Amino acid sequence: VGVMGPWTCDPLLAQALPEVASRLAVARLNRDPTVNEGYWWDAVVLAEACQTPQAVTGLLNVERYATGLVGPLNPATCGAAGLLAAAWNKPLVSWACLGDVEGLDTLVTPMPEPAGVLHTVLRFFRWAHVAVLSAPQDHWREVGQGLAQDLRARGLPVTVVTTAGTQEEEVHEALRRVQRANGVRVVVMCMHSVLLGGEEQRVLLEKAEDMGMTDGTYVFIPYDALTFPLPYHRVPYPILANNTKLRLAYDAVLTVTIDSPDVTFHEALQQAKEAYEIPAHIDPTQV
Repeated sequence: VGVMGPWTCDPLLAQALPEVASRLAVARLNRDPTVNEGYWWDAVVLAEACQTPQAVTGLLNVERYATGLVGPLNPATCGAAGLLAAAWNKPLVSWACLGDVEGLDTLVTPMPEPAGVLHTVLRFFRWAHVAVLSAPQDHWREVGQGLAQDLRARGLPVTVVTTAGTQEEEVHEALRRVQRANGVRVVVMCMHSVLLGGEEQRVLLEKAEDMGMTDGTYVFIPYDALTFPLPYHRVPYPILANNTKLRLAYDAVLTVTIDSPDVTFHEALQQAKEAYEIPAHIDPTQV
């Protein structure tokens, strides 16, 4: 199984330790005869380029490495990856593909579609008008554009779609666009969560606090937490404890994430560490 992602050029995604995660997954799979059906599984980590054109051309080389694929993480490459996987008759398991892509016979979506979950939340609270702010990297820009298209297809007016990096002037202008738009209630942040070290989201929320946008007028929803179980129960996040402005701004953040009721991500990783399934030096809170 090839595990695709921008592991070498995205510093935060590299902290997901794809090699360790892949080895842990296939080791457990190979130990369980009820799911491995007599096959011996192995995994190889495949680096996905951070620029969309290079990520698409890089797909041409993966056929000889794997009989099945997990990824890619850039939604703009899903169409090409799905067509190639169908031509190769290889399963493609991706949680990053946005919208329904027809004709991709071997594409498997392993979890509820993030845009669909987000739409359900927005409909529940009767929040129709949405702005989408993305980090400037290709991967996040593609996520933001795809999300906006998907929400519009579901009948929601997405009036602002723009990027916001770490430059305060750029972020200020992006937030001014949100303020000038008519009736925007929700800002979806397509960028790494500040709780995991995302610098773009930190700058965005701090600037929103400066501009008086975190008083309840706007709701800020992190997109990335929709795709994994963000630990939330009795978990201290130092970035909030050490930054008063960010902590105040975070009152305006609504986090929607996958629940993990039996064991948190950190606890599961600690258990794997104690069982000698992963290296002893790994600190679960740093993953």
